[in-house]
Amino acid sequence: MLIIHNPPQSERLYRKCTVSVNGQIAPTPEVRVSAMPYNTAWPGYQRPLDQTETAPLLMLEADEDVRITVTYKYAPSEVLIRPLIRGVDATIKGNTATFTLTCAGAYTVEADGFHEALHIFLNPIRNFKERTSLAKTVLRYGAGVHNIGNVELFSNTTVIIDRDAYLYGSFFAAGANNISICGYGVIDGGGDIRGEDTRLIPHSYDFAWPSERAELISALEKYNVQKGILRFYNCKGIRVEGVCLRDASTFAAVMANCTDIVLDNIKTVGMWKYNSDGIDLFNSSDAVIRNCFLRNFDDCIALKGICGWDYWNLENILVEKCVTWCDWGRNLEIGAETNAPAYRNIIFRDCDCIHGSTIFCDIQHHNCADICNVTFEDIRCEYTKHQLGDVYQEDMNKPYPYTLKHPVLCGAFIYDMGLFSKNRHNGNIHDITFRNITVIHDSDGIPNPEIILQGISEEYKVRRVCIDNINKNGKRLTAYEMKISRNQFVDDVTVS
Repeated sequence: MLIIHNPPQSERLYRKCTVSVNGQIAPTPEVRVSAMPYNTAWPGYQRPLDQTETAPLLMLEADEDVRITVTYKYAPSEVLIRPLIRGVDATIKGNTATFTLTCAGAYTVEADGFHEALHIFLNPIRNFKERTSLAKTVLRYGAGVHNIGNVELFSNTTVIIDRDAYLYGSFFAAGANNISICGYGVIDGGGDIRGEDTRLIPHSYDFAWPSERAELISALEKYNVQKGILRFYNCKGIRVEGVCLRDASTFAAVMANCTDIVLDNIKTVGMWKYNSDGIDLFNSSDAVIRNCFLRNFDDCIALKGICGWDYWNLENILVEKCVTWCDWGRNLEIGAETNAPAYRNIIFRDCDCIHGSTIFCDIQHHNCADICNVTFEDIRCEYTKHQLGDVYQEDMNKPYPYTLKHPVLCGAFIYDMGLFSKNRHNGNIHDITFRNITVIHDSDGIPNPEIILQGISEEYKVRRVCIDNINKNGKRLTAYEMKISRNQFVDDVTVS
């Protein structure tokens, strides 16, 4: 069975290529994405459109093999389907590329480089009816356009967003339990306009964020916090599955001081604006993030410790089987805000980082937490000959200086910069594992990857780091080949 999603007539379609699926012409909605890794601190206005481009999106459901043909307006010399580890090869004939997908997942189709890539979300067939059985309240959005505003969700609520439903707005909950959002529709956050007086996050160094619902909502309004697309504060029992999040004005999905979280098969795309992170956990625990596709103009998955919730640990967190494309920043990230007693028992595993900017696997420690028992394992990181270097834009009138710089593979850094907190307290990083990290590259001449470890003092060090089996296109690298760099405040590094 094959189901091709059909967007509402109001959706702009991408016209530079045509896609057919098992012989049927398939519509490809247009999404706006970053064209270059060029970023700056918030200048008071949104990112210029000449730093972006449009790209096509194809959404499907199937329980059978899917044969896809992409017809371009030119004859491409190379077409790559990522993640490369899946081994999907395209047959190129003139201006067409044909390939077969045999399993559900997220893919990108890149003709002569990453620009204007086709994004494919091939979902398993589901109706999500089982999500309604225990719900007290069910909200269902059928196919078509829905202008929902900012919808508050209460305990024991299930939201079902049908395929071909396009919601313009956002959802939030405060102090609620047992909330489920599911379905294969789209939630678009483009109406949440960021201005000079708005804030990305509920941020106050001297204010403990209240647990009581009305007080917290009042504080959010007082500080004029951006709504994003999904926001959960002080909640327990969150399930989000299947939905596509598009065009966030800030972090797309935030869970703050939450526990018992499952985020499954979420897609973030069309994230071109400043600070448009994917999934951010603030001082939350007992969480699973799996099977997600995240393309963001900032960190894709970030575990943050935020002032106001800094009494709570980030612990017992699993990120697995995700595909990430980071247009700026880090793919899999701890930090940069690290205000918490501790980060511990955190695993990133079996993920594909198909494009990166600064660092693929990173611990960026600016504040007071004790960060320990963190593992990155079975991670595939793709390097490309089309890589652009990340550049900080000092002059808003200066165009991007096209440059080549490949991302760092893995890093653990303690900084003494006084960021993200009123005090300048620091913490330690220890008992960290980077295991079975695979570099996959699309051409010869890609340099061997870098691993960087940095402490800041005898008191605040990086300790007990295990680097086990780093390989490049199947060849295990030696410590010398890995380009491991460390300063004098790093102890007990084991390379095996």
